[in-house]
Amino acid sequence: MVHSCMAVHPNYRRNGIATKMIDLMLAELPDNCDVVVTTFRENDEKGNAPRALYKKIDFIEYKLGCEFDYPQQKFILHRK
Repeated sequence: MVHSCMAVHPNYRRNGIATKMIDLMLAELPDNCDVVVTTFRENDEKGNAPRALYKKIDFIEYKLGCEFDYPQQKFILHRK
């Protein structure tokens, strides 16, 4: 399991950069592995953009949790 963080500088958001980074990540992973990401929960305004992005790429809502003492939610992409 690999843990990593991803963010796009505010000056460069809304340009498709996050989608391209995720596409590059997925291209490097085996086709048959599930991918789990962690982001903000549904009612957290900081989570609106990342949650929409993950859903657009077919991630589905998964487990609720807490990381760095902050409420989070995992999303999972089942790859076959």
